[in-house]
Amino acid sequence: MFKSILKIVCTFSLFGLMVVGKTQAKDFEDCRETDPNEFFSLINAPVQSYIPPLDRNGNTILSENDVFIQKSRHYFAELNDFPEVTISMERLASVTENNPTALENFESKITVLGPDCSKVNMYRSRLVGSFVAPFNQIMGLIELGIRTNSDAITQFATSQLTPTTLDFDQIVDILSNDLALNVDVVDNMLPQTLRSQFLADDESISLNSMSEMALLAFSSMGGAIDSDVRQIYVFVPKSMKGIDSSQETVILTSDARLYGIQGFDHDVAGKVLSRMGVRTSIVSLSEIKTYRFGSCRIDIAGKWMQIVNGKKIRSCPFTELVRQMVEDGAYTDTEDYKHQEIVFEGISRIMAQKK
Repeated sequence: MFKSILKIVCTFSLFGLMVVGKTQAKDFEDCRETDPNEFFSLINAPVQSYIPPLDRNGNTILSENDVFIQKSRHYFAELNDFPEVTISMERLASVTENNPTALENFESKITVLGPDCSKVNMYRSRLVGSFVAPFNQIMGLIELGIRTNSDAITQFATSQLTPTTLDFDQIVDILSNDLALNVDVVDNMLPQTLRSQFLADDESISLNSMSEMALLAFSSMGGAIDSDVRQIYVFVPKSMKGIDSSQETVILTSDARLYGIQGFDHDVAGKVLSRMGVRTSIVSLSEIKTYRFGSCRIDIAGKWMQIVNGKKIRSCPFTELVRQMVEDGAYTDTEDYKHQEIVFEGISRIMAQKK
């Protein structure tokens, strides 16, 4: 009896593995280009060329639209015996780089691999349809379009793709990577109506605001945050004197997580995050206290100084001490607490979640 049951279980397990294996193989096959030789056989096929009807003076007697329709029907019939082919975005960009309409006669037989292995049709040298894609893939396609002068790919990526949702860690990754972003890509993603709200006419995007503008573009394309974070607190110094410019900005989320973000433009980021349902509260600091690692404050000259074992040092490890102060709850002993008590009470409620 036991052997019979074991045999049945093994049979079903083997069947399950075969189904999974076939599914994975099919997915892999669906996400590949057709053999390039088939593609080149198609576009180099010896077919009868389309010649539009002309009047006695050699002028086309049909409208541009009618010519296109007739030409499409002509090549559809001429290429009827050829198999359909699928090409990558990279191949599309390469073939059409110097001639945007190079594949127009073959559109009935060509699909292009889009996001998540979707097959995208072409019409009049444009990619057709709307799709969902990871934000980094969208930026990659825009970069490809710019690099190869492919308006078709750039337009497809900027106006026909909706970014998948990002969790808050991914949002922080974007905000932390100004140097990893391509200014031309961010420029192409930003609608002019939004751009004018954040930048003056002909003003370029500054490096310090690059990631915030990328996040703004993400939002404008329909991107959303999939997170329980509904508010963040941003800790900023009242003076930058005595603080290393490379210091990270500390933020606290409503789910009690602390992050450090370098080059954080909190003014722009606050507006962008508010659009996405995350309220931003700025906590302005003139003093930092911790229970174990000393303190910092702004002196009468407006410069930060650190007090360690009673000694004054004219500098301040702002990021590290702010993190520790928030963890300790030592902000209740600062002058800033007296003037921003309602803000700090909100912080206390959040930090109480961790205990």
